[in-house]
Amino acid sequence: MDAPRGSDAVERAHIGEMSIVEDFGKGADMSVDALERQSPAASIFDGTARLATEGATVLIPSPSADPQDPLNLPTWRKALIVGILTLYAVSGLCIISALGALIVFIAPDYIEAGISEEAISGLQTYPSLFLGVGNIISMPLAVAVGRRPILLLSTLLLFVGAVLCATNQSFAWHLGARCLVSFAGAQCQALVLLIIYDIYFLHQRASTFQWFSSAEVLFNSSLVIASAYMAEALGWRSWYWMFSALSGVCFILSFLFVPETYYERPLAAYRGEVSDLNTVSQPLSQPTYGATLTDRDKRVIDTQHHAPRTFRSDLRVFAVDVNWAKTVTTLKQIVQVFWFPHVLWVALLNGFFQGADVSIQITYGSLLVSPPYNWAKTSVSLIQLGQIFIAIICLPLLGWATDKTATWMARRNRNGIHEPENRLVNLVFPLLFNLMLTALYGDCVQNPGKYHWMLVVVTVNAYLLILLAGSTVGTTYLVDSHPMRAGAILVVIPVTRGLVSFGLSKKTVDYISNIGALNTFGIYTAVGGIFFFLGIGVFFYGKRMRAFCARWAV
Repeated sequence: MDAPRGSDAVERAHIGEMSIVEDFGKGADMSVDALERQSPAASIFDGTARLATEGATVLIPSPSADPQDPLNLPTWRKALIVGILTLYAVSGLCIISALGALIVFIAPDYIEAGISEEAISGLQTYPSLFLGVGNIISMPLAVAVGRRPILLLSTLLLFVGAVLCATNQSFAWHLGARCLVSFAGAQCQALVLLIIYDIYFLHQRASTFQWFSSAEVLFNSSLVIASAYMAEALGWRSWYWMFSALSGVCFILSFLFVPETYYERPLAAYRGEVSDLNTVSQPLSQPTYGATLTDRDKRVIDTQHHAPRTFRSDLRVFAVDVNWAKTVTTLKQIVQVFWFPHVLWVALLNGFFQGADVSIQITYGSLLVSPPYNWAKTSVSLIQLGQIFIAIICLPLLGWATDKTATWMARRNRNGIHEPENRLVNLVFPLLFNLMLTALYGDCVQNPGKYHWMLVVVTVNAYLLILLAGSTVGTTYLVDSHPMRAGAILVVIPVTRGLVSFGLSKKTVDYISNIGALNTFGIYTAVGGIFFFLGIGVFFYGKRMRAFCARWAV
C-alpha cells in the first residue's frame, strides 16, 4: 500500500492560473526525494516563506491536485474533524482534571478501607505522569504507521479505561484504570494538534488551534462545574459512565469521519513560492509541485491520474506505508528539536505558565473561604464560570489576531515574506499581564485584607488567557519555523510543560510556609520577567536561530 505522496501533484498553478497536466508519467523522476535532489537549496528550510501577494494569501503548504491530499478536504469536513477531536480531548482530559471536584465524594470510601490520603492523591499525580509517557510513545507511532490507527486505538483505550474506572472494585484497580485513561488521553495534547496541522494552511493554524482549545475549555469548565452536582445526585461512578458513553461515541465518529491525514510533501511545498522545477524549461507534460497558489485561485482536483477520495477509502485504518524505523528517527528528532534555542524557550515558557497556574489553583480556594472573604465552599467552583468568558474572547485575541498579524506583517515586507517571529507580537500583552497579575496575587495571598476578592477571580481566570497564549502562539510559531519537525515539536511542548509545571508547583505549600506567598510569587514574577526579555531576543534573533538549526530539521 503506497503512502500518499505530494510529489504526485499534477497541477501547474500560478496566480490566477490553474491547469491540469494531461500527459502524466513522462520524463524525469518526480518523487519527493527526486524533487529535493534536483534543487540544491531544497534540502534546507528555515521557516521563511512567501505568504502574501497583492490582495491574496499564498496557500502554505502548496496543496496538490490529489484528492487524497488532506488539504483538499472541504471546509465542512475539516470542521467536523476538529469537532470530533474536541470531543476526544474533552473526554480524555476532563476525566483527569475533574478529579479535584470529585475527590470529596471518592475519598471517604477509600479512607474507610484504610487507604491513606497521600495514596489517594496518587489518583491525580500518577495519571499526570502517564500523559507525558503517552505523548512520547504515540507520536513516533503516528509518524511510523499514520495518524488514523493511533487515534482509533487511543479512543478505544479511552473507552475501555473509562469503563474500568466506572466498574472498579478496589483502589489499585481505580488507579490503574486512571493511568490507562491518561495514557489514552495523552494524544489530545500532541496527535490531535498534528492532525489539525495536517489539514489547515499556515494562515489558518492559529485560529483553528484556538477554536479547538477554546471549545475544549468551554466544555471542560462546564463539566467540572457540573461534576459535584452529578456525583451528589447519582454517585461518583456516574461521572465515569458519562465519559464512557462520550468516548464510545468518539471512537465511532472517528472511525467513520476522520481519515488518514498524513501526506508526504517536499520542502518546496512549504516555501510559498514557485519551486525551482517550475520554469519555462520544464515541459508542461511534466507534473510540477510547489507552484504559488493563493486563496483566490481556483483549486482543481485531478481524478484522472489519482484515485478519488471515497467514503470507503477513508475507512482504511492503515492508509500509509508502515515504516517502523521512523519510530526511532522521531524519538531522535524529539531530542534534537528540544535543544533548539527558540523551541526550548517556548517549551519552558509554557511549563512556567502552567506551573504558576497550578500554584494559583492550589491556593485560591483556601484564600476565598477564609477571612476576610468567607466564601461558601460550594461557591468556590463557580469561579470557573469566568473561564468560559476567557475561552470565548481568546478566539479573536489569540486565534484570529495571530493569523491576521502574520499575514499583515508579511504584506508589509518586500515580496510578502512571512517570518515566523511575526507571530510572537501577540505574546507581548500576555507576558506583561502575567508579570502584573502574579505579583499582585502573591501580595493578596500574603495580605488578603488589602484587596477585593475580585483580584483573585481575575487572576485565576486571566491565567487561562496567558496559558492559551503560550500554547497557541508558541505552537504556531514553532511549526511555522520547522514544518518537517511538527510531530517532534508537538511532543516537546506538552512533555516539557508537564515536567516543568510539576517541578515548579509540587512544593507550593512548603514554599509559602517557609518564605511567604509574597516572596514565592515574587520569584515567579522575576522568572516571568526573564522569559519576557528572552522573548525579545527570540523576536530579533530568531531568524538566525532558525537558519542555524535548519540543518537538523529536514
